Amino acid sequence: MHTECSVREIEYVVMPKDGEITARHIMAHTLGLSSREITRCKQFEDGVRVLRNGALRPEALMIRDSLTPGDKLIVRIYEDNERAFDVIPWDRPIDIVYEDEDLILINKPGDMVVHPSYAHYTDSLSNALSGYYLRTGQRHMIRAIGRLDRETSGLVMFAKNRYSASLLSDQKGLMSRRKEYLAIAEGIFEDLSGTVNAPIERRDDSKMVREVRPDGKEAITHYEVVKQYEKYALIRLWLDTGRTHQIRVHMSYIGHPLIGDTLYGNCSEEECTIKRAALHAAKLEFRQPVTGRDLKFEAPLPEDMRILVQ
Repeated sequence: MHTECSVREIEYVVMPKDGEITARHIMAHTLGLSSREITRCKQFEDGVRVLRNGALRPEALMIRDSLTPGDKLIVRIYEDNERAFDVIPWDRPIDIVYEDEDLILINKPGDMVVHPSYAHYTDSLSNALSGYYLRTGQRHMIRAIGRLDRETSGLVMFAKNRYSASLLSDQKGLMSRRKEYLAIAEGIFEDLSGTVNAPIERRDDSKMVREVRPDGKEAITHYEVVKQYEKYALIRLWLDTGRTHQIRVHMSYIGHPLIGDTLYGNCSEEECTIKRAALHAAKLEFRQPVTGRDLKFEAPLPEDMRILVQ
């Protein structure tokens, strides 16, 4: 076997309610493996095996063969991690909220990009994660699930293998609705809760700036005031959609831009009381992709936002 291969082993015990069922059906419909992944598993001698009455079935398994209740299907997913460190490792500590063999959840600081880019080729969150993998003897490709703007702090998830990445990507729509943000927005809110339903599109004269316009993509943001201060408010937000800069655009659109937002707000970099848009991905609920266990995590307000609301 290639020295750079890692393996994720998954087991499934056939239940009486399953009746007679094929290995292919379990792999495709219960375990959620793609046709391509199933074909890849078959290429390895121990890629698909069956444990029957406590012993490995001696004859070769055809994935079209029927299994019976009590049989244990063992699937081994091999992954070539030869390019694991294509993202240049950066020796910077990361705030790990949760980690298992399928995923890692990180509390990203504000003012840090998630992916390497022309201006941040070695100092992105992905570079820091690559450095963590190197320090801890792990070999994984960098696979971000979802994204956060550079200025936004909070919870960011990465998958550790192809299989978990595929299953987590299938959950992204559900996750976006179960993700909660905290923000500090300018002004006094007349309505303590509300919904902004306004389409968003990229501004014609900019590659980065977005705006509300009739021909834009559907964008829906729900908000609730947690505490009103003299000149600004701490608010909680949920999204039904995930457009670029959605919260920042929508809050500016209704007259409550985020504190520190020099792109959609009212202050310059010199005038702002915080050096980024005051937005934090605070809570996330999702299912562990392999075990199916419901997980829920929180990341506390970072220092720069906490100072404003103390």
